[in-house]
Amino acid sequence: MEPSSRPDDERRRPRIVFALMSAVAPVAAVDELAMALAPHTVLVHHDFSQQPDFPLSAPNVVFVPEPMRTGWAVFGFVEGIFHTLRHACRELEFDYLQLLSPSCLPIKSMAHFEAHVGGPEEAHFDCIDLLADRDALMSVGYRAFTPEASLRHRVARRLSMEYFGPEHDRRDEAGIWLRSGGRAGVLPLAARGLVHALSHPAIGRHPFGEDLRPYYGSAWFGARRRVVEALVDEFAKPQLRDYFSRLRIAEEFLLPTLLMQAAGRSRGPSNHYVHRFDEAHAGLLQEQDLNLLREQPAFFARKFPVDVEAPVRRRVIQALCQDDARAAAPPASTRAASPRPLDVHPGERALHAATLGVKRA
Repeated sequence: MEPSSRPDDERRRPRIVFALMSAVAPVAAVDELAMALAPHTVLVHHDFSQQPDFPLSAPNVVFVPEPMRTGWAVFGFVEGIFHTLRHACRELEFDYLQLLSPSCLPIKSMAHFEAHVGGPEEAHFDCIDLLADRDALMSVGYRAFTPEASLRHRVARRLSMEYFGPEHDRRDEAGIWLRSGGRAGVLPLAARGLVHALSHPAIGRHPFGEDLRPYYGSAWFGARRRVVEALVDEFAKPQLRDYFSRLRIAEEFLLPTLLMQAAGRSRGPSNHYVHRFDEAHAGLLQEQDLNLLREQPAFFARKFPVDVEAPVRRRVIQALCQDDARAAAPPASTRAASPRPLDVHPGERALHAATLGVKRA
């Protein structure tokens, strides 16, 4: 067997595929994100029915053929994710896959992320054990155990709202948020009884049980190829797919549940920082959140504005340029100390995003 002609640094570099779910975000935002992820492949699942004209120019972009019709809180989004995962497994060579949205951006250099995915964990995601966490069970259990269009769903949802009341606490974790606390009284007691009853497969008529324990969390995971292949195989089961297709925002249950089955204890924390939620949607990051981003151990953050001229995007992209430039520079003991990633003053425009070769729409 002939030795590889690839340079040593390329042989050591993990093959990463970034799976990007796209529908209505501007071309410029997706191109900018793809450029920031170079040299790795960005596999774009774009819903052309929502935005037919979508000419990306980033050289590392590959489109998923025959994309699904997607949208927020519809099962087509889940089908689009698994269609993308299936295509990646069949057509691409990769060691690790990271799921992203157009409102994500890296907040650390690719070199740092490459080193991270070479660690011992097979997957990186956050989740909450639905049956072991009362706040989670009472906040979203009704969504896991009842089809959205059913009378049971409407009754359980109403009682869950009564359980917490209007003046509840909240928890922000696992890339989502939960109501917290709970009230005393007849209706809250009835709510607990109903949701606990529905959690039993014989009563709730769902697939959860000893062999499929339910988990809840963000959909934005990263995993090695073996885990991704296991997800694809599980989703191919008609009964499982049929049940989850009837749930509200199914990906927040389906992906963490299948990931826990596939990866189990061989997992690390999510690669994402997800900004504090405003009801059902992640909050929008602004320039005043840069200090918060500096403190995060995560490698990506969301939700950024998709306007490529938004100040927070410009600051983050400029910081990535500086970080990449420092990584590429030869060591020199006389070189002055460089600022940390994201430590870019608004007046410093020398390293504009054009350094990444981004073409404006």
